[in-house]
Formats: sequence, structure tokens, C-alpha cells
Amino acid sequence: MRYSKEHKAATHARIVHKASQRFRTEGIDTVGVGSLMQSLGLTVGGFYAHFESKEDLIAQACRLGFSETNARFKAYVETKPPGKQFAALVDAYLSQQHRDEPDIGCFAAATGAELARHPDPTRVALADQVDAWIGVISLAMENDKLDGPVRGIAGTLVGSLILARATPDQAMSEAFLASGRQAALASVRPRST
Repeated sequence: MRYSKEHKAATHARIVHKASQRFRTEGIDTVGVGSLMQSLGLTVGGFYAHFESKEDLIAQACRLGFSETNARFKAYVETKPPGKQFAALVDAYLSQQHRDEPDIGCFAAATGAELARHPDPTRVALADQVDAWIGVISLAMENDKLDGPVRGIAGTLVGSLILARATPDQAMSEAFLASGRQAALASVRPRST
């Protein structure tokens, strides 16, 4: 049966979206092509009409996951007045909600260690999207007239979230979130004029 270009594009988008969610909650290597396609009511054979390989899907899911998260954080920050945007971004990123909802959260925090072991094209997709995330942080700092080590701040935020998610101890998890917020906020200073 032949499907329209629109149907194929919609199916492709559904696969990438579902993969992005499942990779963040279950892990990239855990999610098989067969299981993914079955969860969407599709056949494994249909996968290759959309993707060259699982690696191709991973790169696309990475781009989508990051772009959704970056857009959500950027939109949230822009609702805050200048002078409060950076703190709002830090608080939102290291919140209980973000910790507890990895399926819609930061792709790097959920899959970064796995992606480090993947081929360069997939890692390039990650690097491009990390740069976009750093752009969101930079924008908040710029709007608040702050200076600081933006890449170090990004690492602090992502690392704190990873550790907060990894520990089964609720108090320790909360401590990682709080300490990460404190470290990120302490690393900026008002821009000198």
C-alpha cells in the first residue's frame, strides 16, 4: 500500500517523537527498533522506509528532544523580567519536576553517557544541541547583564540533574538539586560596565 508524502512525514515525526521520549526514560541501547515500532502499531520493516539505521534515528531523536526542551526553557525564561531570567532558568532546570519527568526533559542529562559511546555523526548532533542549550543559558545571562563561565554552568546543571536522578535517596537527590542551583548562581557576577 502506498501512502501519501504527508502520511509518511507524519509517521516519521511520530517515530522520532516516541523514540526521543523512550530514549530519555529507558535508555538508548535498551530501546530496540522492533519494540519502538510495535509501540506505535507499526512494523519493523517500515522503519527502514524512514531511517537509514537506528543511529540515524538516534541523531534525529537527539535533535528533537533537545530542541523541544530548549524551546520550553527559553519560552519560560522569556516570561520573566530581565534581572530574574537566569535564576528562573536555574530553578526550573534543577527542579523536582524536571528531575521526575525525564521523558520531556534534557536529552543530555538522560542520555549523555550513552551518546558518548556512539559514532561521530550522533555525537555531532548532541554537540550541536548542547551549543543551542548553552545559547539559552547565555541569553538569560545576557538579559540579566551577568558574566560567568557559561559552559561550566551548563556542566553544573546537567551533572547535578544526572546525580539527582540517579540516587534512590530522596534527601540526597534534593541536596544535589539544591547544591547545583547554589553553585550555578554563585558562578555568575554582574557585568562590569
